[in-house]
Amino acid sequence: MATSERRLTRRTFLKATGFSVAAAALSACVVAAPTAGDEAAPAAEQIELDYWYIWGGRGGDGQVAGCDLFTEHNPNITMHPLTAGAILDKTLAAYAAGDPPDLVDLILCAPLAARGALIAVDDYIESSTIVDLENYQSAHLEAVNWAGERWGLPANEGLGWLGLARNRNLVQAAGLDEDALPSDFEELHAWAGALEDIDDDGNVHTLGMDIRGILTYPDCWSVVMGKRYFDGEAFEYNFDSDEFAEALQIAKSFYDRVGAEKIAEFKAAQQGQAIPSAEAAGKVALFSGGSWTPGSLALNAAEGLKFGFSFVPDGAGEGKMPFFAGTHTAMILNGSENPDAAWQFLEFTSTDEYNRRVYDVSGFIMGTKSFIDSLDMSSLYPGLDFYTSGLSEGTRVWGIASDPNWYLAYSEFLALEEEVGFGRTDPGEGLQILQEKVTTELAKVLDA
Repeated sequence: MATSERRLTRRTFLKATGFSVAAAALSACVVAAPTAGDEAAPAAEQIELDYWYIWGGRGGDGQVAGCDLFTEHNPNITMHPLTAGAILDKTLAAYAAGDPPDLVDLILCAPLAARGALIAVDDYIESSTIVDLENYQSAHLEAVNWAGERWGLPANEGLGWLGLARNRNLVQAAGLDEDALPSDFEELHAWAGALEDIDDDGNVHTLGMDIRGILTYPDCWSVVMGKRYFDGEAFEYNFDSDEFAEALQIAKSFYDRVGAEKIAEFKAAQQGQAIPSAEAAGKVALFSGGSWTPGSLALNAAEGLKFGFSFVPDGAGEGKMPFFAGTHTAMILNGSENPDAAWQFLEFTSTDEYNRRVYDVSGFIMGTKSFIDSLDMSSLYPGLDFYTSGLSEGTRVWGIASDPNWYLAYSEFLALEEEVGFGRTDPGEGLQILQEKVTTELAKVLDA
């Protein structure tokens, strides 16, 4: 059903979702300014909001800082930010038990929206004087969709999840031309061969290309191969397609060029380094990573190492520059006692002020156009400008699939890619099994 056909008035929306009482309570908190002779207006009712997200460490610190800033502007609203591991399962369990948090941050809305756990926000957006959808990247907005409605706002982290990183020290030592970067996977193999260091016994000292990075997400292979693994309009999976069979063959070809076991031994040995990462230790020449990669490398890489970033080759043979616009999404839980106050927080996440505070504490960059424009590009980690510009310079830019089984599809596809890489599973047979599994799960969601 089209969005316009499903649109509700605000009052009907709140009534239909069971929140008319909460909304009325919030409306009662709006007090007219006192006139001369009146007693002082009563203080606004104190509201508390539980907010769950996945990040710990600096990422979690950024969320706490953003919540504190929100409360500075809204003293009657106290936020309770909490890092929650296995956040999807915990959120669904809390929802089923009738005690969900008010707000949650996930990669996308569909897994919760499709199970009735979220409040649609189209009516909130229409009445907002703060949220401007034109300020978001269109690809990022794909993450908030399910069944023709919007269920949240992109927030906290949202540049891109797909770039080809190169160790410039190794590239320059090999005499490769950085003005002619690999544009297809055949050229990528040639670069890997020129950059790898393998002894006569097959032991890897330098890995030319580490295929197991962010590229192995099904969304990333989708944009690289030009075929979406999930069609959110037809509600169909496309894992059993020629494009995904080819994607797995491409991945396997990088396992085969060195040997899957030798690669595993090499990567395990790197954990003994002071820097527990093969690429950060300078032992991997090429690898795929997201917008967090430049900062991680700048903070953790051995002194003197330099890295560059470019588009992953186009697997569809169309000469495109594929870019995956991954993001996180803030959502209001169906069951929140204070949905209007929760929406105030969602509105606040769209502002440059909020995003500046989160960025200053955690380094997370939300991909709103105004915030990106406000950044001093010369102060960013070297290479991060690729991820800020990739959204506009890419010639095939896709957002995350509105897949209610996204987490299942990701984990199963990742496992299948490794099974194929080690020669334990045939790509076609494995994809057919995966197609049947996720299709069965989708039917359960749609029939619920």
